[in-house]
Amino acid sequence: MRKSKVMMLTLLIVSNLFWFLNYFHTKVDHAVTLTYHNASYETITKMLEQALIVANKNLIGEPLATAENTLVEDVYGLKPFKKEGCLYAGGLCLKLDETETVISVSMESL
Repeated sequence: MRKSKVMMLTLLIVSNLFWFLNYFHTKVDHAVTLTYHNASYETITKMLEQALIVANKNLIGEPLATAENTLVEDVYGLKPFKKEGCLYAGGLCLKLDETETVISVSMESL
């Protein structure tokens, strides 16, 4: 009789510990997921802000120098940079042709 009580008490403690750890894991998982979603939302919002700036400045068809002078800083406070045929600014790629004229705007790869 004594062994069965000890066994049942041990199983109860192990079961409660399992459920507590499962609950804790679920809460941490939800917190990480929420943080990821918030960061993703903020990134997309910043890209949209930069797209509105580019649209308002009407940079399509302008030379690279004009685009660089217009976009002195992007929405992150960084200086736009040229790489692989694009002028990157705030999550956007201002595509350049061979004469270094802005021909289109797209989102950079996320």
